[in-house]
Amino acid sequence: MEEENIVNTNSQPEIAKKKIEKLIYVGKSRNNILETIIAEQNIVVITRLLNEYNITDIFREDLRAINNVDYLVLDLSAFVNSSSNEEILKNLDKLRGNFEFKIIIIASGFRRGNELLAQCFYMGIYNLVTASTDSQMYDQLKICFSERGMTYAQASQFRLDILSQKSSSTSIIKTEYQKIKQDVSIGVLSVTRHIGATTWAINLLNFFNEIPNVKACLIEANKHRDIETLADVTEINKMGVEHFPLAKEVRIGGMELFYDISKIGDITAQKYDFYIYDFGETEELTDTELASFLNKDIKFIVLGSCLWEYKYISNTFDKLRLSDEQDRLYFIYNFVKKEDQKNIRSQMGNFNVYFNEYQPDPFELKSKSYLEEILRRYLSQSYFEEESKNKNRFNLKKLLKGRK
Repeated sequence: MEEENIVNTNSQPEIAKKKIEKLIYVGKSRNNILETIIAEQNIVVITRLLNEYNITDIFREDLRAINNVDYLVLDLSAFVNSSSNEEILKNLDKLRGNFEFKIIIIASGFRRGNELLAQCFYMGIYNLVTASTDSQMYDQLKICFSERGMTYAQASQFRLDILSQKSSSTSIIKTEYQKIKQDVSIGVLSVTRHIGATTWAINLLNFFNEIPNVKACLIEANKHRDIETLADVTEINKMGVEHFPLAKEVRIGGMELFYDISKIGDITAQKYDFYIYDFGETEELTDTELASFLNKDIKFIVLGSCLWEYKYISNTFDKLRLSDEQDRLYFIYNFVKKEDQKNIRSQMGNFNVYFNEYQPDPFELKSKSYLEEILRRYLSQSYFEEESKNKNRFNLKKLLKGRK
């Protein structure tokens, strides 16, 4: 056990008047980012325990007097090898019910869809830190140590009720995607401005975000910095919004969006399964950037069918030297009437052409069916198996199958 006080002796009146906050930290090893925030906020460390522990034993033997602290920071790396999820949750529930302090859970690298974090959320623990880089760790911990802490909306990304929208007449037995390939790069390019490329990129991210065991991010690979404008919003469509200024990241309902391509080293270090690059429009890209787009594993070009847009389409074909022999290149048309779609398909020859559903809201998932088709070489799907809640209901298909 290590005990240490880190109190800034600054004698400024405003600091002197501030209530001295106290903290207990349990982790496998020292968290340098946490230590930085402790020092910045003049928090007193009452106890610091650094090792692997059984969570029941440590609260019975080492942490019996924890009444007078303001924060209890628990790094799950100290417990996961020696305590079951049930044991961890049981102790957290006791702490939550019997004490007033703020509980902060550090689960570095844990992914959305983790059952343990979901259960923490359901019991009302919202300060859940999953950062895997120093900049993300700092930004997330700063939110946790703020007066408000992480909100319900911000923590709701850890919920596991994605299937709740399924019909109440059936019970879900199984649904799952499995990754076939990791580290997949996806490029999104528009033939001109304001035609929906960023909306399509967010839609792709939303698609991946619905899959618990898949980790994806969006990178704004252009100079627009449109994503950064979302930083001051607190909620979108009932999804919490978090801004991590050091990482140049905005997180919306668990969707991770980066607005500074210069941070690409830090981003790729987090080992996402899918990286979505929003390149912006053709005209503003250099030859090097255009080549980068063509080198992506999957390439989406977003376009429209208005007469004045054809010059931009022609410009894109010329600059990229496009041919229908290029692998994994897909054209996504926006704002096309159904009766015009057949003619456009004919004009596009052997290119892969899809028509996006009407999407006024970038954060409402659309066109899911053909996204599953396009991405099937990267994701294998175990389809829904459904069982009628009325088990006595007559089923002709099942009866005929039994007679074979």
